[in-house]
Amino acid sequence: MKKIALISIIMVAIVFSACFAYAGEAADYTVKPGDTLYEIGKRFGLHYSAIMKTNKLGSTVIMPGMKLNIPVEAGIIHTVTTGETLYGISRKYGVRVTEIKNRNNLSGDLIVPGMRLVLTDGSAAADHRVQPVLSGNASFGSSDILLLAKMIHAESRGEPLSGQIAVGAVILNRLKSEHFPSTIREIIFQRTKGVYQFTPVSNGQIDLEPDRSAFYAAERALKGEDPTGGALFFYNPDISSDKWIKTLPVTKVIGNHVFAR
Repeated sequence: MKKIALISIIMVAIVFSACFAYAGEAADYTVKPGDTLYEIGKRFGLHYSAIMKTNKLGSTVIMPGMKLNIPVEAGIIHTVTTGETLYGISRKYGVRVTEIKNRNNLSGDLIVPGMRLVLTDGSAAADHRVQPVLSGNASFGSSDILLLAKMIHAESRGEPLSGQIAVGAVILNRLKSEHFPSTIREIIFQRTKGVYQFTPVSNGQIDLEPDRSAFYAAERALKGEDPTGGALFFYNPDISSDKWIKTLPVTKVIGNHVFAR
């Protein structure tokens, strides 16, 4: 029995070491049929040349089964803690479970405390890297930028850039106000009498993957840009049925949105 148990432990250790990246400056990735350096780089939010340099490749030719070291310092690294699941991590960072599996070369859903998972912010990471942003005395990390970008994308995709920045600015203005919650997440998911403040949260569009424009607008809003003149609310007058919000003093009209205090 002891021998069988020892063999089981060894087999589990082998599986873990093959599938997960622990502490270090690179994560292991096994090339799959059809892979290209460009697509692998995009998956990890890297330029393919960074992978070539790390692995000292003389050309872009790669073969199935080849082991590549992926420089993870360019991405977001999450260390698994007790009780976490891939689904929970995916919700936290706004990254699909399948994307986490692909980036970390996982074949199943099993994760254990201490494992280091390579994450990015979705397909936009390849074009627009998420970095901490300073705004006044506040510091905002990648999760704040990602959530704000999701909100901007859900509420104002198709609007002019100034309108997208304006939506982000409303969230930041609420953050400064004593009448609203004290974090970006709490503001976006705030409910009044059981009703969410923002429609995309209630209809699920907050989970849509933000594009590059939304990330750019989020960073500009986080850095203090405010085209609204201090607005705390916004609405589309052609869609909104809320009579109260239409009584508020208007500060700006941008695109299809009215911004108000």
